[in-house]
Amino acid sequence: MKKVIVVEGMDNMPMGSAVSRILEGMGGLDKVKLNLEKQSIIVEYGRGVLTEDELCDAINEEGFEVVEIFDDD
Repeated sequence: MKKVIVVEGMDNMPMGSAVSRILEGMGGLDKVKLNLEKQSIIVEYGRGVLTEDELCDAINEEGFEVVEIFDDD
C-alpha cells in the first residue's frame, strides 16, 4: 500500500525529519519519502501491516497534526 500523509506546517527539514523518524521507528514500513514542498510524507507498506489510524496516531501523539491521509495512486 502507498499512502500520502499531509502534516500541518511541515515545511522545513527539521520538522520533516522529525516526522520521518517517528514513522521509521514504527516498523512495518517499507519506504518513507519526505516531500516538504507538499508538506507530506509518502509511506509504503504491506497490506494489513498498519492502519491509517495507527499512522496518524503515531504522528499526532508526538505533537504534530495530520491534516489528511489518502492513497497515492
